[in-house]
Amino acid sequence: MRQYIYKLLIVSLFCMASCNKFLEDKTNKTSTVPSTLEDLQALLDAGNQLNLGSYPFFLEACTDDFLLTDAGYNNLDVFDRQVYTFQNPEIYSATEKLILWRDAYKAIAVANTVLDELSDIKILKGLDPNNIKGQALFHRAFMHFILLQIYAAPFDQKGNNNVPGIPIKLSSDINDKTKRSTVGECYRSVIQDLEEAAGLLPNELGIVTRPNKISAHAALSRVYMAMEDYENAKKYAELVLIRYDKLMDLNTMSVDASFPYPAMNAETLFFAYSNGTTMFGGSRGSYMTDDLLSKYDTHDLRFRANYKKGTDGRYTFKGHYVGSGTYLFFVGLTTSEVLLNAAESNTRLGNATLAKQQLNELLQNRIEKQFFVPITESNIEVLLKTVIRERRKELVRRGLRWSDLRRLNKDERFKKEIVRKVTIDGKIQEFSLKPISKDYIFNIPIEVKNITGIE
Repeated sequence: MRQYIYKLLIVSLFCMASCNKFLEDKTNKTSTVPSTLEDLQALLDAGNQLNLGSYPFFLEACTDDFLLTDAGYNNLDVFDRQVYTFQNPEIYSATEKLILWRDAYKAIAVANTVLDELSDIKILKGLDPNNIKGQALFHRAFMHFILLQIYAAPFDQKGNNNVPGIPIKLSSDINDKTKRSTVGECYRSVIQDLEEAAGLLPNELGIVTRPNKISAHAALSRVYMAMEDYENAKKYAELVLIRYDKLMDLNTMSVDASFPYPAMNAETLFFAYSNGTTMFGGSRGSYMTDDLLSKYDTHDLRFRANYKKGTDGRYTFKGHYVGSGTYLFFVGLTTSEVLLNAAESNTRLGNATLAKQQLNELLQNRIEKQFFVPITESNIEVLLKTVIRERRKELVRRGLRWSDLRRLNKDERFKKEIVRKVTIDGKIQEFSLKPISKDYIFNIPIEVKNITGIE
């Protein structure tokens, strides 16, 4: 039977056997072999290998939600400065950032190892093998999808999706050649994995660090939103809401607390968070943009829950769905996201009445009760702008704004240029990210390209 720990470490680096620096963490576990379903579940429950800290911080690093002071910018390492100023670095190893790629594919390697070893397990007592398979398929699909938002062109609902996507890894066999699938092939693989997972996973929400049928449907809704397939985004969002629609009521919470949202709160369908970077730290000069803050009305409790005013008059972010922390962000799935998926999809499909109902369901739990006024707008164009504004306000630091920008920038009504200014050597320099820019696709590390031969 395969020595799975060794293999997942090797696969995560795409056979970088010659790069000893990246293989120092092999450890003595290379002889460990899974022999029971409990062993495989233990692999899936090792959150630091899968959903806790493995998702690249690129998802939020270049959005229009935050800026850095000059001091904050100057405190960044060279790589993070390049990311912050939209310079799209390609060389990772010089600043030890190859971990961003490695950890993402390590998570996929863990999932593939579980899937490959499952057929060899002889002792099937206790746990449900279908559940374990479903969890592994979910983890593989979810990470592949996140990587698509970073390293591949946005899905083109009306155009050509034969452009390069990402390497899709469906086996833990280190001899499998690494190649870059097309964007279309990548999305088909993600959807296939999630659909199969949904058919295998339990209906109950259960432990939210483990996937379930509800979170698989929520993930499918997110994927179809990115694809601008609003029929399917609506379908899967409403499948979630039929089973689970709980929301936190900010009227009953201590919104002025340092971190008002508990980790794994009532809205959490799947708990996951990114790796970290100091560029998100308020104490490191990070602050929220006026463009974002100006969208909140006076009685919107999200403003108090999410932001804290500093002594310099700037607002920093505190509304983490991970419970605390400043250098990382929530990447998982929530009922509030699903409600907004449903509301936007229904609006785009002309179902204004249902869209308003879904939007009001969210807002009555976000606005001070005595000041809540239901949305009654019947004009589809105006309603769509309202839904998208609410999406922006609700989903701050949830790993979604980057994907939304890529999607909305294709629409003349919503596209925008992001501008950042920093002082370098005493001179103010301006950097911009235009709506349809190649820099919405991050470069795959040159080190990975050199080893694998992918373009």
